[in-house]
Amino acid sequence: MNLTRYIYLGPQSAACLRIEDSADLLDVQLLHNKHVELPAEHEYTRVLLALKHLVEAPVEQTPASVQPATSVVTDSPPSSGKKGAKSDAS
Repeated sequence: MNLTRYIYLGPQSAACLRIEDSADLLDVQLLHNKHVELPAEHEYTRVLLALKHLVEAPVEQTPASVQPATSVVTDSPPSSGKKGAKSDAS
C-alpha cells in the first residue's frame, strides 16, 4: 500500500478505509491543518481532494551535509577598558 502525504484542511473527522485487494483497514484521524497519509488512488482520498479538504504536502528535503561552525582566530590583542574611552593623558 503506497501512502501519499497530504495536509488536511477540512473539519475534524476520522475514517476507516478498506484497502483494495486486502482485508486490511486503515484508520485515520483527520485534524485541520495537520499532516495525514492516505492512499492516493482511494475513492475517499479523491473525494477529499475534490472538496478541497486535502492538499498534497510539500516534500521535505534533508540537508546533504551540515558543516559545523568554525571559530575565527584573530591576531589582535584583547582590548582593555571601554571602547571610545578617553585616556588620562594630561
